[in-house]
Amino acid sequence: MADGVDDDVDDANPEVDRSAAPRAHPARRLGVLALCVVVVWLALRFVGDVDWSAVRSSLGKLSWPELAALVGLLLVRNGLNALPLALFIPGLGMLRALVNDLTAHLLAVVAPPPSDILVRLRMFASWDVPAPVALAGAVANTIVFYTVRFAMPLVGAALLVATRWQTGPVARVLLSTLVAGTILAVALAAVRRESTAARVGRTAGRAVRRVRSATDPEQWSESAVTFRTHVAAGFRSHLAVSVLGLVAMVLVDATIVVLTLRFVGVGAGAVPALDVYVAFCLVYPFTLFPLMGLGIVDGLLVAEMVAVGGDGVEAAAIAGLVVWRTVTLGGPIVLGALTLAAWRLGLVPPRRTPTSAPGRHRDDVAPS
Repeated sequence: MADGVDDDVDDANPEVDRSAAPRAHPARRLGVLALCVVVVWLALRFVGDVDWSAVRSSLGKLSWPELAALVGLLLVRNGLNALPLALFIPGLGMLRALVNDLTAHLLAVVAPPPSDILVRLRMFASWDVPAPVALAGAVANTIVFYTVRFAMPLVGAALLVATRWQTGPVARVLLSTLVAGTILAVALAAVRRESTAARVGRTAGRAVRRVRSATDPEQWSESAVTFRTHVAAGFRSHLAVSVLGLVAMVLVDATIVVLTLRFVGVGAGAVPALDVYVAFCLVYPFTLFPLMGLGIVDGLLVAEMVAVGGDGVEAAAIAGLVVWRTVTLGGPIVLGALTLAAWRLGLVPPRRTPTSAPGRHRDDVAPS
């Protein structure tokens, strides 16, 4: 399946260079192995001696209507996750953005990179989205996602201050906020001036060339300028809605965690919902690791729940997180397979071509 997608993309998008696809490197393999060791160590450290029979007993409490409610929230979560893509690519619409996002997620899990990028481009091409516009929209989507990923600890700290007049782990919140602010500031500077975009692209290319010698900094510079050209008019105007949409997506994800805990027997008296939301926001940057931080995020969440509710909630908390992971990791894979099949069968309606291109307002882009 992945090979067929790659061939189609090459035909539709000649500017995509398959030779530029990342290749396996011994250092990368060692890094992945080391990461796996760290994940296992963290899981054992935070979870400790688990009564797995109690975990199975807690899982047995989940009913089919409750599972259906979780799937419904999953659809809301993935819809919010696709919102920036719909905003940054004119005329794409929410349905095609969701289909594109879910299918790319499937390819990212089951096929080697850059299959997810290639299938994104092939889908955009089938909907008559020009390749430069598609790439610019995808990059803008990624920038907003990473900004929100590192800004979530600030949201968690704000929840604590607003409800309990307490502060969270100040150092972690400040560091994560600094990363989010840097990502956003660089993106806005690159969008504002062409010279800045070229400089940012060239600097990033030089940094990447240190670990991948085939990287051409000048090509990165040209790509950054292209991105700026196609996204400048809409990036700033859609930025706030995109950020709010992704913050809502994370909170919906946390709501799924809260519900899975309640469904398997962790009551509000033992672990209040606020503690779950705050903990989830604080650990969200760790979803940077493979499979959304599988093992690391889970261990940190269990540790927090045990700290709040005592050792008696450990087994049920683990059961709840098992359900959460099953729904939020397995669900998008199943949905991605369905959206891929629907797209292949031509069941996704064509893109509505915008009546006019997004205009550039004087306050949107400063002169270069």
